[in-house]
Amino acid sequence: MCPPESRHRKQLQSVQDMRVFNRRWFLTRAATVPLVAGCQGTGFSIFGYQAGAGALYDQNIRTVYVPMFNNRAFQTTPYRGFEVDVTEAVVREIGKTTTFRVTSNYESADTELLGNIVGITKQKLNVNQLNQTREAEIDVLVDIVWRDLRDGTILSNPRPRAAPGRSAPNPKVDAPPPPFDPNVPVPPDDKGLDLPKPVRITATGRVIPELGETIASGSAQVQKQIAIQVVKLMEKRW
Repeated sequence: MCPPESRHRKQLQSVQDMRVFNRRWFLTRAATVPLVAGCQGTGFSIFGYQAGAGALYDQNIRTVYVPMFNNRAFQTTPYRGFEVDVTEAVVREIGKTTTFRVTSNYESADTELLGNIVGITKQKLNVNQLNQTREAEIDVLVDIVWRDLRDGTILSNPRPRAAPGRSAPNPKVDAPPPPFDPNVPVPPDDKGLDLPKPVRITATGRVIPELGETIASGSAQVQKQIAIQVVKLMEKRW
């Protein structure tokens, strides 16, 4: 029979081994399950729900062509070439967040993302006794159009909302099909292309010189906000 001290030592060792086993199991086994599942595709499923980037973005779209944004705003010295920085920020955010791949080949791209900077303004919010700026903000307005190059559908256009308690009307399902008559020629496809309705994006950057913030740091904030909002616009519809 083991003495009381050795029995207590064995019990303490078994408890410590159990803690190490549980910690090691969760770190090496359970934590790697979603990682392995995520490497196999664009996301993974947990408790019957799809997670990851594949659940937010349309998997039928693979590539996006992003030309240089147009700049219609009045350009002064601090904001010259602002459209270049905005385009680069949008391209980086698409490659980092979405499942799409940005391509420079217009002919092989699935979709096209067009941007137009329509306004850049700087407003003083607070000044000191010498009329020097203590706080200001930069406001930028950008119009975005995202279209499918395969069939001409404007993906950024808002969908029509249905009345409460009713689903959205679907002409292909709700309208009864015409009776088939082999003697009647097939009618031409009179479906016109969707007219683009630009989505207006507003971004604001803060400038406080007393905190070391400048026009450059405020512009960087604006560019990041525009890129994030554009990527959110590219998510699938609920």
